[in-house]
Amino acid sequence: MKKVALFFALMFVAMITSAQFKKADKFVEGTASYTKESSEEAEYSVSPTLGFFVTDRFAVGVSGTIGRSDLDVKTTGVSVFGRCYVLNIGKNFKTYSQLTIGTNTADAAGVKTTTTSANLGLGANYFVSNRLALTMGIADLVNYSKVEDASTFTVGFSGVTNPFSLASFGVLYKF
Repeated sequence: MKKVALFFALMFVAMITSAQFKKADKFVEGTASYTKESSEEAEYSVSPTLGFFVTDRFAVGVSGTIGRSDLDVKTTGVSVFGRCYVLNIGKNFKTYSQLTIGTNTADAAGVKTTTTSANLGLGANYFVSNRLALTMGIADLVNYSKVEDASTFTVGFSGVTNPFSLASFGVLYKF
């Protein structure tokens, strides 16, 4: 029984410590979305990301967002992040936690609203090759937002019946 327990302990350690990334690796990542319903205007957003690994498990970077939503609301944003890879499941599947701080500006018919936010979220990468991964930002677990004089703070999925409806999907390229 001790040998079986030791075997599983070693397998667990190997899962956690196997590295897909190395210090000084760089990556570009991006998500894009497009929605069009028959009676509604089209909505889209594009979010490119550039990151740099400061250790084998921790990356820092910058991300931008541009988009358009209903009623011709145009959005632009920029954020910085710190990402820590917390669990490697096998050779190709990596999960991470990410702290993001950013600002977003929405322009609706010349009226601009700026939102400042900080959030802690979860995500995953599935490597289809040594350099290319499919990404999924699962959801924000902790979120703080401030719009002008009003601020909100949420923990958890805050009323979302399906947390996976919040997921964003994209592609990561490591170089």
